[in-house]
Amino acid sequence: MLNTKIALFAALVGIFLTLTGFASPNIKDNSNLLERETSKLILAKNDRYFQTSEQPRIIVKTVNQVDHLTPAKLNKYKRTVFIVVGTKNKKRNVQIYSSKDLHSAFSADVRTNIIRSQSDKLRSNNKKKFNEGLRFVFRACATTIDQRYQYSLDKYDLSSDERAQLSHPHRLALPIALALALVISGLVYFFKNNLNIKR
Repeated sequence: MLNTKIALFAALVGIFLTLTGFASPNIKDNSNLLERETSKLILAKNDRYFQTSEQPRIIVKTVNQVDHLTPAKLNKYKRTVFIVVGTKNKKRNVQIYSSKDLHSAFSADVRTNIIRSQSDKLRSNNKKKFNEGLRFVFRACATTIDQRYQYSLDKYDLSSDERAQLSHPHRLALPIALALALVISGLVYFFKNNLNIKR
């Protein structure tokens, strides 16, 4: 009788953990930032990956710090991408890390473009808005993995329009270049006029 009760209790705990996603090694939400929709996306895409021969993974972690976000023992992982969210005193820092075998797919430019494309949402203190940005980041990582292993794209991947956002993320480069051009033109004009006056 006691053994039956213990087994029933263990089964209920197992079902609870599975349904809430806490049992998944792909989600470590220490800061309690992830919405249910975000957790479902992470679990569903990783379940699909589990059915492939390569079995890549995307692990999403939230931690209560904004510095030193590199996952422990990253060099020991294979076919794994980490999306790490650091949060402290309303500050947020989102970083993407990959195992060595995925470095070519997740170059510094690729990682920067993914995060920069959602920078406004990822900095937001609004949980819903933040999760929208995080889901985009996750889907962008999934799309990159799917392209790397030549998997067919599915409903969890970015659309062609969304992929175009990554090619042309919000950048300050153009405004800065224009401002520099104006400053240089102004200086050239100023020095030309001063030289003419002195003559």
